[in-house]
Amino acid sequence: MLLKSEEIYSKFNEENIQVVITKKLLFILLQQVDRLLEVLGNEEEVVNNFAIYEYIGNAEMLMVKLYILITEPYNKKEVILETSIAEFLVLRDLVFCNYSLPHLREELRPSIRKTYKDFYDYIEGIFEMLDSDEVKAYWDYIKNYKIKGSILQ
Repeated sequence: MLLKSEEIYSKFNEENIQVVITKKLLFILLQQVDRLLEVLGNEEEVVNNFAIYEYIGNAEMLMVKLYILITEPYNKKEVILETSIAEFLVLRDLVFCNYSLPHLREELRPSIRKTYKDFYDYIEGIFEMLDSDEVKAYWDYIKNYKIKGSILQ
């Protein structure tokens, strides 16, 4: 069934998925989201763009959820992140970028690199389960979204 772009946008913001995260990666992911928000904050001042605002909002929500997960009992080895598909796409981009680019991957401590690689593979597995046409429609929708007098153009 083909959904309209607005429906896909709503679906990605309303439907949740669960992501299992090894507790020792939480702080690293928090640092990475923080750096991402810093970079996006610089872009926000230069470009008045709905896609950037949307990405920032999802990254901020992801950061809040990661902070909450850090407070989980210390003896847990894994935690479950309940996140919208839109927030998951931000997480996927972050993990993909930080693992795929050799200079960023090398910044990871050797003791964490294998765990991060496993998490990267896990995230990519979830991403592959999403309908690629819907993901493309979601990105196209937020990139091309324009408002003039509260009316979608």
